[in-house]
Amino acid sequence: MPALLDRVLELPWVYRLQTAILAPGAETAIVRRLAGLVAQLPPAARLLDVGCGPRSWLSHLALHPVGADVSLSYLREYAAAGDAAVVASADALPVASESFDGVWSLGLLHHLPDRLAATAVIEMIRACKPAGYVAVFDAVLPHAVWRRPLASAIRRFDRGKFMRSESALRALLPTELEWRDDRFTYAGSGLEGLLCWATKAADT
Repeated sequence: MPALLDRVLELPWVYRLQTAILAPGAETAIVRRLAGLVAQLPPAARLLDVGCGPRSWLSHLALHPVGADVSLSYLREYAAAGDAAVVASADALPVASESFDGVWSLGLLHHLPDRLAATAVIEMIRACKPAGYVAVFDAVLPHAVWRRPLASAIRRFDRGKFMRSESALRALLPTELEWRDDRFTYAGSGLEGLLCWATKAADT
């Protein structure tokens, strides 16, 4: 049954429907936060979205990153919108080192166990040009179940089996970069996420 559910959720329209039901208001809140961050980051002509899904969140900002994902159904819809897409595992990106000005991962890491998630971030840094940036957004568990019971229940049954606390998510980020972050509530159901970003030094 879990395998069947995963296949159903790979249908792009089902993915969008579950987001609308379980995370009302998420699109508006997340896009607003991303827009604010993009305005602060260095200009980036060439972008990569690791774990892009059927549509990059960055497309809401009129940005067109190269999409990387393991799901063929997602990538077909992604490419149908006119953007470049590549079948790829996040922990072994088939891209040249230092080939992108900005590398993003938005809502991917809670689908990966710690070792793969940490390797994925290392791969993102490898793909990033010196003086470019890496940005990661992922869901985090509520600080206390009793404060956000609905959000806690949604997290418990999330398709991603590796939902983390804020501290556990931070622990995946290599310390050679100076990370900044922003935790915020992004849905009417009380769901929270952590947005982290760092600029890659010219000599990294």
